[in-house]
Amino acid sequence: MKYLIMTVLLSMSLPAWANNTATKACLNQTGYSIENFDTFDWNKAAACASKARQEKREVELAELRDFLKHNPRYRVPGQSLNRCWGKPREMPFESSYIKVTGNSFEAGVNYKDKLPAGCYENAPWDNRDAKK
Repeated sequence: MKYLIMTVLLSMSLPAWANNTATKACLNQTGYSIENFDTFDWNKAAACASKARQEKREVELAELRDFLKHNPRYRVPGQSLNRCWGKPREMPFESSYIKVTGNSFEAGVNYKDKLPAGCYENAPWDNRDAKK
């Protein structure tokens, strides 16, 4: 009965191992076979698989850190679509004034004739490409 349960469990686990090449390679590297299922050192295989997952995760984190270094707007919630975030903005007016006269006051704004194209038109999605 013990061998029947192990065989069923092993047969259910094999498709998952076949899809995970790193785990399969670690099992082959540590000498796993069905014959030594009871005496196999699963800790060595688990350590090898954990090391492979950690190396993959470090590569993913390095890519993410590089992306965030060049695109800091993704660090702030709600700013990922704001391509103007962190860039100097030009105001649409040249000057403003307030005049106080007797019992009233007058306020006004002098607007510029032309404005340069905004950052929505000339900013890339990923700033890493802009430096090339």
